[in-house]
Amino acid sequence: MAARVSQIDEFMTRIGRQRGMSLTTGFDVEFDFPSETKFPANYYKNSKDIITMLCDEAQLPNVQTATGQLSGRYLGESALQYPHSRMFTDVGLGFLCDADMLPAKFLNHWYSFIFGEGINSVVTIDDYESVKAVPVRKKSRVNRVAYPDDCTCNVYIMKTETNEKASNGRIPMTYVLENAYPYSIDAVPLSYGSSQITRINVSLYYSRHTVIYGDIKSIPSKSDVLVDDITLGGTVPFQSAGTT
Repeated sequence: MAARVSQIDEFMTRIGRQRGMSLTTGFDVEFDFPSETKFPANYYKNSKDIITMLCDEAQLPNVQTATGQLSGRYLGESALQYPHSRMFTDVGLGFLCDADMLPAKFLNHWYSFIFGEGINSVVTIDDYESVKAVPVRKKSRVNRVAYPDDCTCNVYIMKTETNEKASNGRIPMTYVLENAYPYSIDAVPLSYGSSQITRINVSLYYSRHTVIYGDIKSIPSKSDVLVDDITLGGTVPFQSAGTT
């Protein structure tokens, strides 16, 4: 049995062997539409990296279990709670918007496609008259909901950490949200006054999630002990002992 850590230098040495502490600012999100999807994901193929880059808020999904109650098993024993199925709740993502409102276009297009409404029309970005000239959809139109295989995708939420080469060079954990789709897009507030970056938030439902575990300790580094990791309060990330 390993001895308890009682001094700060022992703590830093132990954490250094674990490649430092995890930071909440390290993550990547990617949408992976299958080849058989009917959603025109290729429309955003050249902008995929921009959408991923503008995602500034995410969360690792929770885990919850549905239980049943069993009574009368033994005399004097209280009711026993036993697990019978897994429960998956929603996940929220937040995006910063560029001047082209690319994340908002992608999310609203995806949501509209689920209910049988794609992009209405693309007009010149600075032509007000062209916007007014776009015909409004018919009041009597119907909405046919798409089949899940045609409109869902897998969402990868990757918890990343820094290494010597990149801020997301290590991926110790990845959550794969299977058959995900947007069910709610929050209102985007607009107002005069001090300028702020426009944000859009979306909530996703999914059938289940799986977890991919990455062993970042198996990645070779300059030393087994990292004594000046920036996550421990240092100034130079991953500077090993004896390095100048």
